[in-house]
Amino acid sequence: MTNYEEINKQCYGARRTASVYVHSILQMPEVMIYVKYRDEIAGSRVLDIGCGAGRTAVFLSKWAGEYVAIDYSCEMVGECTKFCRGVDCTFGDVRDMSRYEDGHFDFVNFANNGMDSLGHEDRLLGLREIRRVLRDGGLFSFSTHNRDYVGAVKEPDFHFTIDPFALMRRIVRYHRCTRNRRRDRVFERSEETYEIINDPAHNFGLITYYITHRHLAAQLEEAGLDLVETYDLKGNVIDMAKPCTDSSWLYCVARKRA
Repeated sequence: MTNYEEINKQCYGARRTASVYVHSILQMPEVMIYVKYRDEIAGSRVLDIGCGAGRTAVFLSKWAGEYVAIDYSCEMVGECTKFCRGVDCTFGDVRDMSRYEDGHFDFVNFANNGMDSLGHEDRLLGLREIRRVLRDGGLFSFSTHNRDYVGAVKEPDFHFTIDPFALMRRIVRYHRCTRNRRRDRVFERSEETYEIINDPAHNFGLITYYITHRHLAAQLEEAGLDLVETYDLKGNVIDMAKPCTDSSWLYCVARKRA
C-alpha cells in the first residue's frame, strides 16, 4: 500500500467523513443507470463494493435476489449496518475478494469513485477481481473522476463573511484545507493515461485517481471488461468521441466479456 492510500483509508475511516454519507440520496446518473438496467438487476446476485453508509444499499438490496455489500472502512460498514438493517454488509477489499467464487455475481456496483482511492496497480488488480467475480455478460456499474474536467485542479480558498460564527468555521476549515494540501500535494503526479491529484473533497484530505473516458475504455478492455456507456453528473450520455470537460465525475456501465 502506498502512503497516499493509507491517507485515503484514514480519511474514509474517520467518523466525521462517514457522517457526511449518512442519509445521502442517489445521484441522477445512478438513477438513470439503475432504472435502465433494472431488469438485469432485479432478482439477480448483486455485489455492492464501497457501499459507504448505505446510500445505494437502500435501493439495490430491495431489487436483488441476493445482495452483498462490502466496504474498506469499518466506520462505513457500521453506518451501513445501522441504516440498512438486515443487509449483509461486511468489511472487504476489492483487491482480494477470494471469499467469492468465480462468476458468482450478476451485477457489481462500485459507487462514489471508490476505485479512485487506490493507486494505479491496485486499481488494475481491483478491476481484475471484479471481472473474476462477475458472470460472463454480467454488468459492472461505477463512477470515477474525470481527467478532462476543467476544474479538476484547485487550491484552498477563503471567503469572508460578517457572520462571526460562520467566519470562525471558515477559518478553521481553511486552515485544515491548507494543512492537508501541504501534506498531500507531494503525492501528485501526471502520467500518460491517468493523473493523481490532491482532491478538494473532505478538506483536501484525499489523493485521487483521475482518468479520461477514452483511457478508461482501454483500461477496462485490458481487464476483460467492455465499456458500454458513460454518463455525466446530470445524467446525460457522454459522446465517447469527444472530451468531456464539464463533468467532474464519470458514471460508467461495463459488461464482462465472455
